[in-house]
Amino acid sequence: MLLFGCRNHAKYKTLVNADDYSLIKQPEQCFTATFEKDSAFFKYKTLPNGKIRGMLTIKYAEPEPLAVEKNFYHGEIKGRFTNDTLFADYIFANGKKMGIYRNPLAFLKKDNKLVLGFGAYVNYLGKTWLMNHQAINFNKGRFQFMPAKCNL
Repeated sequence: MLLFGCRNHAKYKTLVNADDYSLIKQPEQCFTATFEKDSAFFKYKTLPNGKIRGMLTIKYAEPEPLAVEKNFYHGEIKGRFTNDTLFADYIFANGKKMGIYRNPLAFLKKDNKLVLGFGAYVNYLGKTWLMNHQAINFNKGRFQFMPAKCNL
């Protein structure tokens, strides 16, 4: 008798991937940003294949209208630099809610800083995309990330 289960392998792979960041032996780069009363912390490592893996936490001081709690987002960044711009997916949970969300982000690396860009999004086949990479506005961005110590 032969038993084989694909589900257990997929579940195990997901659990291992959640811990991959700590296993990456590349140097870590960390950044902090503030805008009015809002704050953010971003850290990442560059894999040998050029891909970026990291973590981003954003805390908004003022809740959105009808919100029960202050907004707090934390999650994983996966992406790649194209020239001086990091295009990444932000996989995150908001506050105490159990939902997981995925949004595209773009960061412009300029003068050792990372500037979070602002642009139009489109949802296609269940995934959100930045509509036009050339139209991303890095001057309107809320957060400008400055280098920081990684042991925060």
